This record gives sequence, C-alpha cells and structure tokens, in this order.
Amino acid sequence: MAADKQRAASMDQDTTNARRLAFWFTAASTVAVFALIPFTKVRFSWVDLGGFLGFLIAATLFCVFCWRRGMHSLAPALEAVIMGLFLTIPVLIATYLAASFDLPMADDVLVRADQALGFDWEAFIGFVDAHSLLARVLARAYSSFAPQLLAIPLLLAVVGRYERAYKLILCYGIVCYISSIVSIWFPALGTYTTYHVPQDHLRNINAYYGFASLPDFISVRTAPLFTLSFNNASGIVTFPSVHAAAASLCAWAAWEVRPVRYAFVGWNVLMAASAISHANHYLVDVLAGIAIAALSVLVVNCSLYWMSRAKWQMPWPFPEDKGAGAHPAEGETLASR
Repeated sequence: MAADKQRAASMDQDTTNARRLAFWFTAASTVAVFALIPFTKVRFSWVDLGGFLGFLIAATLFCVFCWRRGMHSLAPALEAVIMGLFLTIPVLIATYLAASFDLPMADDVLVRADQALGFDWEAFIGFVDAHSLLARVLARAYSSFAPQLLAIPLLLAVVGRYERAYKLILCYGIVCYISSIVSIWFPALGTYTTYHVPQDHLRNINAYYGFASLPDFISVRTAPLFTLSFNNASGIVTFPSVHAAAASLCAWAAWEVRPVRYAFVGWNVLMAASAISHANHYLVDVLAGIAIAALSVLVVNCSLYWMSRAKWQMPWPFPEDKGAGAHPAEGETLASR
C-alpha cells in the first residue's frame, strides 16, 4: 500500500513538472521567435490571426472553467491541446525564418542520399499510383497529422496519462524547432519538382502538398521583404520531414493506450510513408524526421528525470489548481470524477 501511494505521488509530481515545462517552453520559444523577426526579411501579418486567437482565448477560458469545476480528467488534456495549438504560431514563423536564409538548394544531396540507401523514389511513386486503394489510404494517413495531435491528448486523459499528453506537446515543439534549424542548411524544392513529375502524370495520387508550398518557399528566399500570412501559410520544410517526426511521436504517445496502441503504430507507419507519396519528401527526410523525434523524446525524458531527481520545480505564474496532474485514487475511476 505504501509503495502504491509513493508511486502515485511520484506520478503527480512528474505530471506537474511536465505541465510547467510545457508551459515555459511554449512561452519562451514564442518570445524568442518573435524577437528574431525584426532581424530578418520576414514580417508577420497579424490581420489573419484574429479568429485563431479568439478561438484560443475561448478554449483557454473553458479550460480554466474545467479546472475550477474539478474536471481534472479533462482539463490537463485541454491544456496540452491549447499549448500545442498556440505553438503552431511561432513554429510556423520559425520555418519561414529558416527558409529566408536562402542557402543553396540541397536536392542533389538528398537525391544522392536516397540512392545510397537503395531507394528508388520513382518506382515507389509508380507502385502507389498504380494502386488506387493504397493511394487513398495514404492520403487519409497524411491528412491525419493535425487530428491525431489534437485527439491523442484527450485519449490519454481517458486512461489517466496526463504526463504523456504534456510530453507529446513538448516533443512536438522541440521537433519543429530542430527541424527548422536543420532546414537552414538543407533547403529543397522536393521530389515532385526534382524528378519532374507533374500532377497530371498521376492517376491516383493527389500530390497537392507536393506543390502547394513552393510559391511561398521560393518567395521567402528571393523576395527582399516577405509578409507571412497565417491563413495562407504552408509547411515549407523538406529535410527533415516533420510529418514523419509527428507520426513517430503520435505512435509513441498512443502506446500508453493499450487497446489501440498497435492500431496507432500501424496507422502512423502509413503516415510516415505518405510524406513520400503525398508530399515532397525524400526517404532520407523521413528517416531524419524519425531520428529527431527520438531525440526529442530523449531530451524531454532526461529533463523531467533531472527535475524529479533534483526535486526542483519550475515556477507557475498562475494560482495552482488543486488536482492538477492528479491521478485517480485507489478505488476511484475517471468516470466517477
């Protein structure tokens, strides 16, 4: 009994540490990114952001309401989702700041890397395009990027794994920032442009995302001044693949939910593969994305382990809500809260 209580207390502390680290990571990285903007040729348009910020404010107020009403099964998951949504703003800006350095294109390097791995991109695309069902499934997998990142924290709340929800958001933010930094030295047009495969040469693959980002990518590199529109922005990082990294993180986070762990792993294998077929990624992009995802998990776990061992807590700027990070007591279920 004493061991169970000690374990529960440790889990509560781990969740609190993860929560605070996620909050300060989000806040500090946002400040850092916006502080960099005046020193670059990228300008950010706030006009498009009104609706999104309004939604975030409303969601935050609802989250506060959940804490105040004692909905401690739902509030941590909502909080993690809100942090993740807020992170999309500085993360998006970071990718454009990286592209604005206008370093030489790296497509030749990436093509050679794929060849060294024995991967034939054109043969892979030909195979997928010849199988309409496979092309449709991969298209769905590719589009599941955002829904998974929103749904998994809520799913983790159902099984009481609040700490993992905060960790997922932390890892995702780290992945995006590392990918942005790495992409400075590896800007690329991507596979469909490099291999000269237009959309009208494809029967079943919808390669929209293989071309949609190119106007912004080229413009932010070549224009003397570039204004970034939040509503019209797109993912412009080729190497490494953030999609593949997110697929790895989703599979890792959902592993805590036993009934669906293998389904999530299988689906996210497809999501990683879809970055090749339905976007503009080389195989080496996908492998690099997976490696960065693993690194982000290691960094977050080591940071939280150190905080736990040192018995050090990051400050919390708001009144602490009782039950934040709490797990069900013995004999209590989540539904009974």
